[in-house]
Amino acid sequence: MSAIESAAGAPKARRSLLLAYLALAGAALFWGGNWPLARWIQSEIPPLTLGLLRWGAAAIFLLPIALPRLLRAWPTVRREWRRLTILGVVGVTGFSAMSYTGLAYTTAINGSLLNAAAPVFLVLFSALGFGERIGWAQVAGVVLSIAGVLAIVTRGAPETLASFAFNVGDLWVMGAVLVWTIYTVLLKRWPTALPPLVFLLATILFSLPLPLVLSAGELAWGTRLPVVSTLTIVTVIYLGLFPSIGAYVFWAYGVGRIGPTRAMLFQYLIPVFATGLAILLLGESLRLFHVAGAALIVGGLVLASRPARRASAEKGQSEHERERGGDQGHRDQRQHAQ
Repeated sequence: MSAIESAAGAPKARRSLLLAYLALAGAALFWGGNWPLARWIQSEIPPLTLGLLRWGAAAIFLLPIALPRLLRAWPTVRREWRRLTILGVVGVTGFSAMSYTGLAYTTAINGSLLNAAAPVFLVLFSALGFGERIGWAQVAGVVLSIAGVLAIVTRGAPETLASFAFNVGDLWVMGAVLVWTIYTVLLKRWPTALPPLVFLLATILFSLPLPLVLSAGELAWGTRLPVVSTLTIVTVIYLGLFPSIGAYVFWAYGVGRIGPTRAMLFQYLIPVFATGLAILLLGESLRLFHVAGAALIVGGLVLASRPARRASAEKGQSEHERERGGDQGHRDQRQHAQ
């Protein structure tokens, strides 16, 4: 390539890189906005019904785009429908139901920061349940992140541990984090040949009976009926379109341009955006225990992200290549439950 061609291609490369960064930041903003907005609308729409409306709206938006592709891939969908149903129930509608229930009792800042610890729990689950090796750096990362979670759950008051006086909303969110971890592990164990949008639509459609039943039970139990207003309609459209689909597409675009390793750094922006929006929209306060907990969680994530040492360099290289191949196929699929 000549110097002139190289110079001409440089601006195009910079634009492509900038678009990738903007897309990844946009995905983080959409996912971050999910927490304060879901908290904000609690007085208008009960949490389980909100989960149904979010994923019902997402399915409606996806149908014109992904349904023709789903029909073409129907033999694969029919063969994998049990796995798709489990993945949808665990990681899509189930995760949202538990998260939104938690937000009825805790703050959006707490919810988003606790959710940020999910990758570290993934390391722990993979080691305990599936025999994957972790080194001392990963162990230290898990311990640090758990300490950060405890700092947030106890509101910086260690005596809370002795009295077990935890906020029930924080416990629901932590349950959602553990459910998401199981979902991510299952994604790795159950690879699929479906295109990403077809996979997303199939998991939503197959798991929609769960929020239907939960919402019906919630309303039958005597919970208030959803308020139909401009605010609630706009909220449902946002939740169904942006954190459920838009962030998924933006994330896939960014990962495709700059790779998964650099893209994962943008996940740290999710609690940042969530915290900023919670302060602006809800008047929530950023407390010292939030800062301490976030620092411990992020520190744990950095340590846990370091590759574990293998018995031999050759074995480590081959396992790294296999893991990388599997992760790149599903890394953007696992994000849409946020």
